[in-house]
Amino acid sequence: MMNKKSELEHNIWKVSMIAAPVLVAIAQFYWENGLVTSTAGLLQVLAFAFWIVAFKGLLDYTKSKLPVFSAIGFLIVVYAMIGGAGFGYDGIYTEAMGITTNEESTALASKIGLPLIFSLFIPGALFPLSIIAIGIALIRTKSVTLWIGILFIIAGISFPLGRIPRIDLFAHATNVLLILSHILISSTIKTEER
Repeated sequence: MMNKKSELEHNIWKVSMIAAPVLVAIAQFYWENGLVTSTAGLLQVLAFAFWIVAFKGLLDYTKSKLPVFSAIGFLIVVYAMIGGAGFGYDGIYTEAMGITTNEESTALASKIGLPLIFSLFIPGALFPLSIIAIGIALIRTKSVTLWIGILFIIAGISFPLGRIPRIDLFAHATNVLLILSHILISSTIKTEER
């Protein structure tokens, strides 16, 4: 019999698993000319806060069989989520500064230089890599069925493909994959498996 705390934690995890990709998908509708606006940025910051909880829960499902991966993975995931939220803040501040084109945004990033590499770009790259690694771990530990794990991995691979070229249609397609894979995982993993 599960205690109230584990049931509550599981429910918060399930809400976080769905809220994170849904908020990112909604934020996508507020991009302008390939740039994250202040509205999109706010939604993205909230999404990545939920993703910390969601990924912590996913790593909890793998820790009995992959304890080192789960422990180190959580540190990497948090760094990736800070970067994801950082891209949201970047959108908020660049809009406030009157930046309206990719060229202006790139010029500002070049001016800032090295700090952005470690605060945005490296953790930004770690986000999809985290999805892929966690997907593999979920498959290895049999926490999810093979096809759900593969869908999660494909969502991770597709994430940068939808964002780097700044093509809205690609980004919306990756958002659908993220939402679908997260819903399937949150509906198939049971509290008792933790």
